[in-house]
Amino acid sequence: MSTSLIPPAQWAQNEFGFAQLGDQRRNKRLVNIAEHLAARPGGTLPQAFGDWAELKAAYRFFGQRGVSFERVIAPHVERTRQACGQAGEYLLIEDTTLLDYSRHGATEGLGAIGTVRGFELHSALAVRVEAWTLEQRPEGTVVGLFDQQCRCPRRTPVGEKRGALLSRPRKTQAWAAGIKKAGGPPKGSR
Repeated sequence: MSTSLIPPAQWAQNEFGFAQLGDQRRNKRLVNIAEHLAARPGGTLPQAFGDWAELKAAYRFFGQRGVSFERVIAPHVERTRQACGQAGEYLLIEDTTLLDYSRHGATEGLGAIGTVRGFELHSALAVRVEAWTLEQRPEGTVVGLFDQQCRCPRRTPVGEKRGALLSRPRKTQAWAAGIKKAGGPPKGSR
């Protein structure tokens, strides 16, 4: 796997510089937040921003009307899909992560995941295959997020009939949704 890294500021500009958040200042703030988080990828916002004013600005950013999950990740996903349009072989590695916010009692709009409250984050990571080992294991380079969906699952209504339950979209359909949205693989890639 390739491990060459570019500086956080350059990466943030490449990935989020073309965001459409309705205001150039919001776009610059997104790049700034991405740069700080890239510099400390395992950290939280308070760990990424040592300055209180910068941290407060980051929190304010996420509460603005023109800022949404879809708009924030859109430029990165678009860049990833364009890169996957080049001839070659790609793996789309998918996973669903359960985000548990049960301990945040005042939080509104959370979904029901078993006995906890939160969200389901389904991600598809694109990896360009550079070679296959003798054991048939791929060696590759991470391209980026090919798709990411944040879902808020709802509990099954009491008394719902089996037919209605079976007609609901399945979680497994999320796996194909990103590929459907992007259209199939272009000629020369798989």
